[in-house]
Amino acid sequence: SEIDDAVVKLGECEQYMAVMLDVPDAKDKFQCMVFRADFEQHTESIRNGTKLLIEACDSVRNSERFRKVLVYALKLGNALNTGGTSEEVKAITLDSLLKLAEAKAFDRQTSVLHYLVSIIQKNDEDVLKLSEDFVTVKAAERVAVDMLNQQLREMKNGIKLVKKTALKFTPNPTCPMDEAPDTLEDDLLELSQMGKFSLSAEAKIKSLSNEFDNAKSNFSDLLDFFGEDNAMSPEAFFSTINSFVSMFNQTRDELRRKEEAKARRKRIEEAKAKNLAAKRSKQ
Repeated sequence: SEIDDAVVKLGECEQYMAVMLDVPDAKDKFQCMVFRADFEQHTESIRNGTKLLIEACDSVRNSERFRKVLVYALKLGNALNTGGTSEEVKAITLDSLLKLAEAKAFDRQTSVLHYLVSIIQKNDEDVLKLSEDFVTVKAAERVAVDMLNQQLREMKNGIKLVKKTALKFTPNPTCPMDEAPDTLEDDLLELSQMGKFSLSAEAKIKSLSNEFDNAKSNFSDLLDFFGEDNAMSPEAFFSTINSFVSMFNQTRDELRRKEEAKARRKRIEEAKAKNLAAKRSKQ
């Protein structure tokens, strides 16, 4: 026929598309194929983000060093603001930690954060290793929870289409598809490769959804634990902590460099004094 002759003259890709025009529900079938091809990649992305969020929440909640930093910061703030009176503040917000580097002493160089780190250095040097507790927190700052939520929602919608399409092309002589009980529906899905995939994928998505809900619940509990606004996003929360830890480390390193420079000057002065005393003794 003229149509067949015209199709033969097309390229391979065009010929394939021409053949697919005769396939029933080709669009839905293509979507199912794409969904299946991308399934493992999408589940891994959601699972990794969920795991990182849970680990970061646990790191912050269980960090004894961070707890001590907050206690030292609260005591220092009360000492500077109230002079130790009964009007002391009982809690400290995460956002206020960032302001410790902004408040300067009379020399306009030394910040409250310098005082805080120097106090910690004198009383509990182990707390200076704070960043070691927050390795996962640094990575969690890049987890876009809204995007993970959207991905999970799309996967739930996608698996519905896969099941619907697989059932549509599975013959069922005993019962219309829209009236089939769940047990019969599962049996029918077992008759095709795409149906079997839909059952396995649906179970994985349910498990993934439970894990994600658990991660969000853990984060919500963490906000309550620190008295933060429940509307605060994980990105903002972990970004605030990471910013403070970065400033904390910079201040720690700066103080160490100053101490090392002071020690070098002292050694040089002592060496000069020793040489001078030796010269005088020879005279």
